[in-house]
Amino acid sequence: MTFLVFVLLFPSVVFADEVTRLHDQTFNKDQTWSGTVVIDGVVQFAPEATLTVMPGTVVKFTKTDTDGDGIGENEIYVQGRIIAKGTDDRPITFTSAEEKKRPGDWGALNIMVSEGKENVLDHCIIEYGYRGFHMHFSKGVLSNCKLRHNYLGVQCQDSELTISGCEITDNKGAVVFKDSKLKITGNRISDNYWGIRFLYGEAEITGNTLTGNLINGITLRENKARLSGNTLAGNRKGISAESAEVEVMDNSVVSNDESGVYLKHSKGDVTGNDITGNGNSGVSIEDSGVRITGNNLALNGLYGIDNNGAMDVDARGNWWGTVDERRVAAMVFDKSSAPALGKVEFAPVAPGPFPPKAGAVQVSK
Repeated sequence: MTFLVFVLLFPSVVFADEVTRLHDQTFNKDQTWSGTVVIDGVVQFAPEATLTVMPGTVVKFTKTDTDGDGIGENEIYVQGRIIAKGTDDRPITFTSAEEKKRPGDWGALNIMVSEGKENVLDHCIIEYGYRGFHMHFSKGVLSNCKLRHNYLGVQCQDSELTISGCEITDNKGAVVFKDSKLKITGNRISDNYWGIRFLYGEAEITGNTLTGNLINGITLRENKARLSGNTLAGNRKGISAESAEVEVMDNSVVSNDESGVYLKHSKGDVTGNDITGNGNSGVSIEDSGVRITGNNLALNGLYGIDNNGAMDVDARGNWWGTVDERRVAAMVFDKSSAPALGKVEFAPVAPGPFPPKAGAVQVSK
């Protein structure tokens, strides 16, 4: 009798030793989850409701695929707020309930129109979803989380999001953003198909390691971004920016398969970086008004700087592995090779190499 009274008084608590199964339903009041929660439908939280997930909780999604597209439809849909704070030894896990787990077994952890509220996920594991963490018109923090084996690790639109200390690995797209304000700091983003892809908005991308991503480490388009202190190695391109305003400063961009830095119809500064050992060019430019100075540009496969546009490029004060300007000229593709192109002004060259960046990662090829 005592236990029954307790349940009636506190119906919003899921007990740590229970396995609770939730179907299609909407919660209008605050909920607290712990133990094991199985999601067998779409579980929604109204704007007035907060979902609190306790350390060590495991949330499992069964797979429902009514349209036969191979993507699971069961998910969490939050219009209120979610607070999920795990710990090092008791992380919170969002995963597939299937015996043989695959990317896309479940839909997403959706944060939708959660205006004026900060959603927090700390020390969480998000895996085997279609869009692991998905945010629209909301504000949130992802810290110390592992996002892996999803189609998209993080997708964000018209939102403010901080991602710090996370491991985002083995997803088709690691992080995809549009029309958002972002701070991405101190993460490892590795072995995905795409690394960071960002369209419109503003971003500060600092102190991250992006390695082994099949396409690009960072892809920017029509936005404003500051990239500093990152290591980009072993990707197809390290940094690719189109129609963007960029500040690329103090990064280690090494051993990428094609260009270390690719700039098209962009403007900004590329200063103080190690851009070495890339397969084709250190910096490849197309009709971009950029200043390139204070960088190490030695030992790239074809060119230190490859200018494919009609605009001249200010590239004075870089280290090319030599002070012999005739040898430096051979590392430049510009007007001297094709008259329709702009000139790369590289003299005077730096007298010696700039110090390597702290924490730089080298990837053998």
